[in-house]
Amino acid sequence: MRLIDQIVSADPGEILCVARDHSVPSYPLRLDGVLHACVLVELGAQAAAAHTSLFGIGGAHTGLILALSNVEVFVDQVADDVPLRIRAEQRQTLDDAARYHFEVMDGAGTVVAGDVLLSLQRRAK
Repeated sequence: MRLIDQIVSADPGEILCVARDHSVPSYPLRLDGVLHACVLVELGAQAAAAHTSLFGIGGAHTGLILALSNVEVFVDQVADDVPLRIRAEQRQTLDDAARYHFEVMDGAGTVVAGDVLLSLQRRAK
């Protein structure tokens, strides 16, 4: 499930992405038609995984969320009428794991932010 629509910018330290499809009723993170802000930690994890593909593990990989910490949710629900911006800042990368701080923002400010630890496994070519 790919929820990031575009990588806006990326450098060795961080990545900025955009997600626009969250407004469709069939968006996979909606529950009974409502998009709760807390589930958007998945966008932070996907931005971190994209960054790791570009600057860490180098290439396609399978990633799983091992842990979330310091998560702050600033709103209950997310508005449908504005794209979401996702920033992930690299904190540590190992051969099979990566730690990032992420922030998901809408037009009014931060929706959810926190730290994610990902397990990474390079895909066989």
